[in-house]
Amino acid sequence: MNMRKRILSGVLALSMTAGLLAGQTMMVSADEKEDISIALCITGTLGDKALADTTWSGLQRIMEEYDNVECKVFEATNGATDWEPNLIAASTDYDLVICTASSMGSVLQSVAERFPDVSYVSIDSPIDLPNVASCTFCCNEASFLLGCIAGLWTTRTELPGVNEDKIIGWISGMEAPINNDYYIGFCAGVEYTCPDATVLQSWTGTYSDPLMAKEMTKALISQGADCISPVLSSAAVGAHEACQEQGVYSFALDTDQDAVYPGTVITTALKDGSVVTYNYAKDFIEGNFSTEFRLLNLSMGAMDITDMAEIELALGDDFPADIKETVMELRQQIIDGELEVPYNPVVRGESE
Repeated sequence: MNMRKRILSGVLALSMTAGLLAGQTMMVSADEKEDISIALCITGTLGDKALADTTWSGLQRIMEEYDNVECKVFEATNGATDWEPNLIAASTDYDLVICTASSMGSVLQSVAERFPDVSYVSIDSPIDLPNVASCTFCCNEASFLLGCIAGLWTTRTELPGVNEDKIIGWISGMEAPINNDYYIGFCAGVEYTCPDATVLQSWTGTYSDPLMAKEMTKALISQGADCISPVLSSAAVGAHEACQEQGVYSFALDTDQDAVYPGTVITTALKDGSVVTYNYAKDFIEGNFSTEFRLLNLSMGAMDITDMAEIELALGDDFPADIKETVMELRQQIIDGELEVPYNPVVRGESE
């Protein structure tokens, strides 16, 4: 079944206090089950200031509100080798397993098939199974805006650290559908504002090795890149450190990190995973768990970019205010449905 056909129309309302819209209800209510256990399986480790941290914070809020709910996070400290063992352990002992699937979507599907009585949530990797609820962030939209900024920024040679080469770097961990969605949107944004710019792509093969990320980011900078977009979870710290040390610019993801790397992070593409985990868990606890596929886009506030206040403060009079104005106009066009951004159909359950 094409999961695109199951996308709910209208505003998704993931951020509504009433919780997720009803779809296929498949979980007993809190009244029928005294204790409920929820596991979160992540592709990397906590402390990434990204999706791992935000999704876990949503479950921490759940534990504050429900005294009969136990939540645990399974970290992949050894990278991909931990994914399947973690998922099996979570599936054995927990009622609901939420997974920041991304790169481990195929692993999650295999495990979910083996545990049909366990309910799952797959974030950023659609899975068409009766016990799996899938949702996908429209990362292409936010990364498009980053690409638009990068395309304009790399032409401003009057800014410190910007050269004349019009070369931009993009680096990620593994070739997963959601990462390709980021890349497609980013490249579309660069082309929109600077068609003659070059985007260099690099893969580290891991989300948990900041030293490797740092070295590979330095390699991109040595090739002339003056704006870097790391999609690296906890390893992104290495990329940002390299940019700070080399005096070039970067973009952060998921949580506002503009002030963490002042003067080099231009803006952050925000993605609030806490809304997803909180609402899915709440509906599960209250017997309203739905497996309807949900699309989380810019127009509903599931994603956004920061206001660039930190980089504006750092650059002072040199800050290119016209770039901010242009990108905010493009942002509004996306929200209003006037500008469509290319995306990876796989992340939306569509065939390529």
